[in-house]
Amino acid sequence: MQKNCNKVFVLIGASLVASPLSLVNYFGNLLPYLASYNNAYRNKMYFYVDPLWTASAFCCTFITSMIFTSPIELRFGIRRCILAGDIVLWVSLMSGYFTVKEPMALTLIFGGVQGIAVGILYSLATKILLQTMLNQGGLSTGIMSLGMVFGTFVSIGVAFAVINPGNKEPNLTVDKKVYFSDKNLIDRVPIYFLSAGAIMVFFNVFGTVLLFMGSSNIAQEEDQDETPSVITSINNQMSKLNHNDSTVANSKNSALDQGHFKQYEYGACTYGSHSSIIRVSTNEDQGESSLESKEDRSKFSSPNEKSPGQVIKTAKFWFVWLGYVCSHHTTYLYLNLYKQYGERAIPNDASLTTTGLISNAGMAIVCLLVGIASDKFGIRTMNVIFHSASCLFLCLMVVGLHICPLMYMVLVIIENLAVSPQTMLFTLLAAFEFGKTHCASNMGLVRSGYVLLLLIEPFIVDAMLRTVGWDWTFLTGALTAAIATVSIMSLDLY
Repeated sequence: MQKNCNKVFVLIGASLVASPLSLVNYFGNLLPYLASYNNAYRNKMYFYVDPLWTASAFCCTFITSMIFTSPIELRFGIRRCILAGDIVLWVSLMSGYFTVKEPMALTLIFGGVQGIAVGILYSLATKILLQTMLNQGGLSTGIMSLGMVFGTFVSIGVAFAVINPGNKEPNLTVDKKVYFSDKNLIDRVPIYFLSAGAIMVFFNVFGTVLLFMGSSNIAQEEDQDETPSVITSINNQMSKLNHNDSTVANSKNSALDQGHFKQYEYGACTYGSHSSIIRVSTNEDQGESSLESKEDRSKFSSPNEKSPGQVIKTAKFWFVWLGYVCSHHTTYLYLNLYKQYGERAIPNDASLTTTGLISNAGMAIVCLLVGIASDKFGIRTMNVIFHSASCLFLCLMVVGLHICPLMYMVLVIIENLAVSPQTMLFTLLAAFEFGKTHCASNMGLVRSGYVLLLLIEPFIVDAMLRTVGWDWTFLTGALTAAIATVSIMSLDLY
């Protein structure tokens, strides 16, 4: 009972620690306000940067930091790394109140520095969770994704309540983009960063405490369970050696006379926070017997265990890599631009905000179901289902906006259900295809191609919007979702 309670602490703690990853989910709702702020004060800004770069910088540093998380964690310890990540996260979240006045500073600090912290926290929280829930990786990861849903709810709700409580409509069109022109609304944008940042810091601290407390208690219980068997093993070995003591004593003098030496090593016993190591050996029969610890027989060892150097040499890795890159062009367009796209036909900000909240409420249910289904039907199968659904409903969104605005809002909700689990699905795919020992670095490698895409994505999106328009820009997202589906299906060839 106590162990189950500690597992619940780990689940809740990991969910809250992972909640800052929600920036990729809520930034599309924040973007119209931020873009309007930049448009209003552009002449006073020292160096203007498109606000889309904030999300790109976050994703780039998030992926890069994950690649280097495993070696850093092995060097300094998982708890020290999580605490360091927490501190960096708190600074980056609260910095938005000051850096919003300079887009370059907002991009580098609020976006880039926050991405570094979240990359460390998300990968290490996932590792602790998989260590705790050995036979329920999909379900536990699905529950952990609820943290991102919670973070999105907080950010979207605070943004509307602080910035646009009067439900003002965007009424200014510049270069095919719609902005808010109300000065009072625009001047409340910095206050949002202060309010939402303080709330996220509080829940991150609470989550870290629960994560550490639950994992520590589980480790202590494992040590206590293992100690009786360790003592029994020592007693058995000692009894065996004592039983042969007279024989050893008689043979020792003869052995010494012949220049031979026999060594008996008793009770080399070590106790750690996660494992106990016992070694009892004798050279009496020219051999050695030993009892190995759980640490030696890693919980995560499997035939698929591969280091990053091994993974990158396999064809399977490149299919996963391609699938991730393509799927996240789809995700990038949807999460960042669905609200600006919808404002062309739906000027009611409250309606679009409510659509985002409902989408994330549905995401909470879907992530749980996807986790359970992944355990039952397989990670590859769920990836194929959700990427093909993403392709279909993104096409229908384009059609729906021109036919019926209400239909568009419904399709936004459905598309979010298809897009939102993809980060979790690729996390599980990387862990189960390449093993869990190096899961943090391998997940970072899978995401590495997306770094290059993110560096050019704002340019690509801006160019497409100016040349082919909003509709065809969104249809490219449907195309890349189709490519991702085929890429994941190709894994069955190996």
